[in-house]
Amino acid sequence: MKSTIHVLLTALMFCIYLSLDTTDPVKGSKVDDRNKSGYTYTVNISKINSKYSEIACTTFRNKLVLVSSKKIGGLGNGVDPATNEPFTDLFCTDIEAYGKLSQPLLFSRILNTKANEGQVAFSPDEHTIYFTRSERTNSLNYKLFKAELEKDSYGNWINEMELPISSDNYSIENPHVSSDGKHLYFSSNMKGGLGGFDIYKAEIKADGSIGKSINLGNTINTSQDEKYPHISKDGKELFFSSKGHNSIGGYDVFISSITKSNYKNPRNLGYAVNSEKDEIAFVFIDEKKGVFSSNKDNKNNAFNLYRFQSRAIYQELNGIVITEDNRILPNATVLLLNSEGQEIERQVTSNDATYRFKIKAFEDYQLKVVKDGYKDYSLKFQSEENQFKAILKLSSKVSYNQK
Repeated sequence: MKSTIHVLLTALMFCIYLSLDTTDPVKGSKVDDRNKSGYTYTVNISKINSKYSEIACTTFRNKLVLVSSKKIGGLGNGVDPATNEPFTDLFCTDIEAYGKLSQPLLFSRILNTKANEGQVAFSPDEHTIYFTRSERTNSLNYKLFKAELEKDSYGNWINEMELPISSDNYSIENPHVSSDGKHLYFSSNMKGGLGGFDIYKAEIKADGSIGKSINLGNTINTSQDEKYPHISKDGKELFFSSKGHNSIGGYDVFISSITKSNYKNPRNLGYAVNSEKDEIAFVFIDEKKGVFSSNKDNKNNAFNLYRFQSRAIYQELNGIVITEDNRILPNATVLLLNSEGQEIERQVTSNDATYRFKIKAFEDYQLKVVKDGYKDYSLKFQSEENQFKAILKLSSKVSYNQK
């Protein structure tokens, strides 16, 4: 008969902080009690802000594309009654070191019109652009278009067409293409949602057509507004803005871990990013730095652009494997698995029967222990932000005594 393995687990949190950028510091990387994202954020205000709103979209050829009402060389005069700002155009700015931005220039005289230009997204090869636009007569109703970049041209967009997903009865906003180019994410107040604006995704088919719109469901969407979806470069995390999920106030930025089957419960990014006002359009420039927009420091309620650097928070998971009679058990194989049961790392316990893993905070994991002559042991757990100790006993009935 196989013996029982006892597993002693100790998880200690340690935070890795960023060196603060001293240019226009706003908030440092301290982890506050609302930050459950698993990251620290260093946030600085951008110097490209004007008296009008600047809202980030995405990157294109190492430039940041943004929507703004500023009229330096812009097209179309007049004020949008919905925002009390001039109608918007697309601009772009060079991305410098640490996410610093140069003064914006018009992105495209082909795509900019006298209408309201909205958010844009690009295919991974940057040959297709998805963009939104609303007419002056109905500035709150955006429709979705796409165009193609003419071969060997720098910015000649051709074959512009409105996509069938658009409607006079609802708005399509905030397009975002996943890094693998397979899905188009967007927000919409179309009929059948959970309330207000919801986030949807649709397959981008091989022929370029857009498949059926799929609501991301009530884990992500609430009875209030959800907008500005953005998938991390590795496809494992969804960032979005929501007025729900017990936000600090207005729109907050949230993160949800993506699994094969679903989306995990959203987690707030905390006070380094969010405030009692609105935080929207959280966009990564690369794996660690990016920009977002907020109206928290603007008396006119216009959106200013902020840049951020993120750093993952890790816990150190230490453990020792012991036998039923409390003897240490060397040469046991300890496997660390993700929530889908995929192996992340494995270690064989040394002479002192200890092991050690580095794990991300607020993520779901599984731990499996294997040793010839003993029953396998498996544990599902979520990493935490506080120190915890637990003795786990493997038997026909597992007992769990938390200290």
